[in-house]
Amino acid sequence: MDEGVLAVVGGRVLTPFRQIPRGTVLIRGERIEAVGAADEVLVPPQATTVDAVGSVVVPGFVDIHVHGGAGADFMDASLEAIDTACAFHARGGTTALLATLRTAPLEDIIRALEVLREAAGRRRQGAAIAGVHIEGPYFAPAEAGAQPPGAIKDPDPGEWRRLLAFAGLVRRMSVAPELPRALELGRELVASGIVASIGHTAATFDDVVRAVEAGYSHVTHMYSSMSGLRRVRAFRIPGVIEATLLLDDLSTEMIADGCHLPPPLIRLIIKAKGVERLCVCTDAVRVAGFPPGEYTFAGRTVLVEDGVAKLPDRSVFAGSTATMDRCLQTLVTAAGVSLQEAVKMATINPARFMRLDGNRGSLAPGKRADLVLLDDALTVRLTVVGGEIVYDGRGGGAGAGPVPGGGPG
Repeated sequence: MDEGVLAVVGGRVLTPFRQIPRGTVLIRGERIEAVGAADEVLVPPQATTVDAVGSVVVPGFVDIHVHGGAGADFMDASLEAIDTACAFHARGGTTALLATLRTAPLEDIIRALEVLREAAGRRRQGAAIAGVHIEGPYFAPAEAGAQPPGAIKDPDPGEWRRLLAFAGLVRRMSVAPELPRALELGRELVASGIVASIGHTAATFDDVVRAVEAGYSHVTHMYSSMSGLRRVRAFRIPGVIEATLLLDDLSTEMIADGCHLPPPLIRLIIKAKGVERLCVCTDAVRVAGFPPGEYTFAGRTVLVEDGVAKLPDRSVFAGSTATMDRCLQTLVTAAGVSLQEAVKMATINPARFMRLDGNRGSLAPGKRADLVLLDDALTVRLTVVGGEIVYDGRGGGAGAGPVPGGGPG
């Protein structure tokens, strides 16, 4: 059976390691066959051609921290919810994601993992599931944020070993490293090929150093639900914020929705950390794509207001309503980051941090054919996942249409 051939021609290509002013990306089946200038890549006569003139062609966005969208949550443990969330985020340019599971009773997490394992092997009209991120339940109560406080607990080997049974699916787990047995958990995560991430934590700088020694390598949503500088008996004690900015062994992520981090903080993080150790993520929740209002799902009420999700008392953010294109726009238009560096933080960097860069994150021969066309406003015009157009915003097509969901309620 002949594989389909797709040629994306005439756009400005960011691989993102280089720029090709008028380039061609040639796709055969699910893989990229060639990338180069228009006069360097021969397009077969049977190829389906996408005219990218006037567009920027970039690798598909890799969102390593996303809970859902368009009314669906990965904790819903249903194939329908997974398809809804993946289709929604493809419209924002995400081609691969880590389905993120929040703090919950162990059996609820395992049920969601079982359904996600089934879904990960299926082809869908939307972003691909590249793995799972388990966010909790081993967190510091003082840094719970919007995580359900009643389910937060200390690490339990009997529990976490049940989660490690899904090691082929789980790519990352966020843990507060100062908790009892958290360093042991970190070592077991790394031994199972899972990225150990520091999150929702009241740790000190010294706690973080010990965590790095135990294998923790990433920090969950910079500045959100983490300790900073504090005084103890008149002495200044640095926390996770300072450790993350200072230690080169740690990578981190920014929720670049324009709300969680104001532009000066984004610039500070980039200046201190450097582009190569940073990525962006959405941390989007099920109300992503919904208009302003108050929504209740499974007994949890969330307020959508000012472009972000909040707890009803407005005391803390409850995740974001962003898609990855909005994160890219925030970096470029609000924080003044170059487009090439912004694309790196949305593509190859998150792929590298989660060890997905062998297949994803850049436009290169042999890699998965995941790419996005952007217009001058950095709005998504077209999303290709595995060589298939899953969203066409140039005037209708796969994935186009209104965002699912109802009105405020």
